[in-house]
Amino acid sequence: MFPGMSRRDEKSVGLVLVTYGSAEDLPPFLESLPAAVEPLALEVVGVDNASTDESVEILEKFGARVVRNRENVGLTRAINQGAAELDTEWLLIANPDTRLDPGAIAALVETARSEDRIGLIGPRVSRLDGSPYPTGRRFPSIGIGIAHAVLGSVWPSNPATRAYFGNPVTSVSDVDWISGCCMLFRRTAFDAVGGYDERYFMYFEETKIALDMHRAGYRVVLDPAVEIRHREGGSTRHAPFRKLRNHHRSALRFYIDYNRRTPWILFTPLVAAGLVVRGALSVLRPALARNR
Repeated sequence: MFPGMSRRDEKSVGLVLVTYGSAEDLPPFLESLPAAVEPLALEVVGVDNASTDESVEILEKFGARVVRNRENVGLTRAINQGAAELDTEWLLIANPDTRLDPGAIAALVETARSEDRIGLIGPRVSRLDGSPYPTGRRFPSIGIGIAHAVLGSVWPSNPATRAYFGNPVTSVSDVDWISGCCMLFRRTAFDAVGGYDERYFMYFEETKIALDMHRAGYRVVLDPAVEIRHREGGSTRHAPFRKLRNHHRSALRFYIDYNRRTPWILFTPLVAAGLVVRGALSVLRPALARNR
């Protein structure tokens, strides 16, 4: 590199890897990483949200730079912390509970390079058992959102949930939003929208930044020819009640952000009430099952 040149002038990928009790997931993820990015240059910044396991030691042994937070500052703030440490052409956000196939990230970069307006791109996602994990989803209308929230856990194939998840994508396509387990940003687009919205502690953060991309004039794209695998729930298996609270709080916040300038904002109290009921049912259902 010539003196004074930015790393952003290189064909380079910077990975932000947020950890929170992730020692179990990190080794297989890190093992899959180099082959997924080659032949592009790679920088890794780990941001640890006060793990009590060996997450930091595993990251440092791999050669990552590590930002250590003294408390769990949330996913979005941690991602923005890591992004501030990088100056690469492409910014990869991936969960430790993913597995990257060889060439996967390099292929996403190649697709994104085809059009300057592609600000965010993601792959097809499969669970570890090979079954499809929904990505390339729609922004939910109020009707679909309520029906999915009420029926999704008891009738997974209901029409509203199918509509929310969208039809399977068979070619490179524009979508509303993609799963946050693996997102590749054009760095200039990420900077243009100001990074992740830190009002979202976690959950719906990927939906909000996709919305920000659309509103800034960038394309959000899914490339189904690229596949990664995702251990569903691996990054959120700790503190289940906090998870539940944050999920419903973020769902309401996104509803407000998405509908702020539409008549649907008047239905916010109804949506809030529905989320409270759904949250209560989510807590009661396992408790009742244990008492049977």
